[in-house]
Amino acid sequence: MTEEQPAPKKRTDPTSQLARGELVHAEVKPLDLSGIPTVVVGIVLWAVAFVVLLFFRTTLERDGLEWWIWAAAAGFGLGWVGLWYCTRRWNKIKAGKPVRD
Repeated sequence: MTEEQPAPKKRTDPTSQLARGELVHAEVKPLDLSGIPTVVVGIVLWAVAFVVLLFFRTTLERDGLEWWIWAAAAGFGLGWVGLWYCTRRWNKIKAGKPVRD
């Protein structure tokens, strides 16, 4: 008499499904290559954070957290550096020049 062994379970993890060809890749459009809109949103958010934190300045000073205001100011300033960098890089890409930054 022979005992029947149960068939091995079929793995259902995504890696196995991909290996068996069961997963289909969706057509995904590339993201914006310039990065400029993202940096502009960041600059605006840091500016808003700075203004909001100014309203709580006395509370922040009392709790020793006044550096939050200056962190927001630094984020705003560094955002402008990032905007300059992204704009320069994007202009080089559009002109067909090599980008070596």
